[in-house]
Amino acid sequence: MDTDKRALVLTGDLLPGFDAEAVWTAVASYFRIDEARLKSDVLARVPMTVKESSDLSDLGVRQNRLTEIGAVSEVHSLAGGSHFVLVDNVPRGPLPRAYIENRLRRGAWPASVKVAPVGSTDWRTFNPDPEAIAPPPPMPAAGAIEGEPDDTVAAKIARVADSIASQRDSSGPLPAGSAIHAGFWRRCAAYLLDVMIISIPGLIVLVIPLLGILIYIVGYWLYFALQESSAAQATLGKRAMGLIVTDGKGRRLGFGQATGRFFAAAISQITLYVGYMLAGWTTRKQALHDLVADTCVVFNTVRPGQPLPTVRPPMPWYGWVINGLLLAIFPLSILAAIALPAYNDYTVRAKVSEAFIEVSTAKIEVSQAIMSDQPCPQGSRASASPLIDSIRIDGSAPDCVITLTFASRSEVPNAVRDESVEWAFDGDNEWTCVSSIESKYLPAICR
Repeated sequence: MDTDKRALVLTGDLLPGFDAEAVWTAVASYFRIDEARLKSDVLARVPMTVKESSDLSDLGVRQNRLTEIGAVSEVHSLAGGSHFVLVDNVPRGPLPRAYIENRLRRGAWPASVKVAPVGSTDWRTFNPDPEAIAPPPPMPAAGAIEGEPDDTVAAKIARVADSIASQRDSSGPLPAGSAIHAGFWRRCAAYLLDVMIISIPGLIVLVIPLLGILIYIVGYWLYFALQESSAAQATLGKRAMGLIVTDGKGRRLGFGQATGRFFAAAISQITLYVGYMLAGWTTRKQALHDLVADTCVVFNTVRPGQPLPTVRPPMPWYGWVINGLLLAIFPLSILAAIALPAYNDYTVRAKVSEAFIEVSTAKIEVSQAIMSDQPCPQGSRASASPLIDSIRIDGSAPDCVITLTFASRSEVPNAVRDESVEWAFDGDNEWTCVSSIESKYLPAICR
């Protein structure tokens, strides 16, 4: 046991002139625990240690606050360990050995009182250490810490937050506040980091047909659910941004709730990501899936049983870099998704139109033959264009047909490679165009 460590003990007593109802209401508010829970689980077991620390200044701050509230507490050394004490058949504590010896010395408890070390159920009569029973120190002055020059009144409650930290299920919801809840852009940067981390193994497993998709989805889910329900309470991206995920009361998520939050994100996605944008507008910076799952994304300085932070941590520089890239890449990606296919269609149409020019000579030849009451000038026609494999005239006048077949060379776009276009003479020097090529690649006359 660290002999420099002290325990702050809530005695359950009040300072003179204070009203009990007002005091315990203020204590519950200070430590952000439900007032009914304070009375049923804390006051029913006092005296009890509410804070252990080697930092006497921290204990002093807590003690001063409790003195202002009107609740009495004492500070004792933890040398000798902590025990539970059976008083009136009710386990009290945990309590430092020095406190128990002090109560026995003052006759507040009988010498036959039974104790059990923390972590044990072996109740035995307390055996005081004669060397440890020194004359009681003078009561320190209000707000002072044991061991300081003006020591006079015993310390106050502070460990309530720590000893009850694991029992915060009935505490109130986390309040709103910019120093508590992370905003949209910090969360956005954290999510982008996570996506980059997941995409590396994701690209590998997606190579596997069908099974790869299943593995990717399961891995994506476990990446978020396991980490957000772990002791770290955050994914790697959130840790880099100094964030954690809690339930609506600031407690650690269970795996089930983390899973629910993950799948609720689908709602934020099907709303065209407006659900994510709610993190910039709601009072507690909750996205739509946070509202559904009753979760909050807060700064990692928010911890159960500790005073809420009052200063908002600055965004890491790399967070701004990530978001800056997003602002540049996202619009460009949308533009590219629209412009590149359109440009590709344009280039294919341009090459098809170029090839059609080669048919002009054959059309003139057919028109002249029909006008002169001559048969169709059947046969192949030469072309110097690398896009064309052949141009051929067939049919019987006046139903002459010109067939253009595209080559299979690399210069020819895949969409028209080896495809054919037919022109049928339709009288009055008009032509009807037919082709199996997609209409978006053909000139208007052939659509």
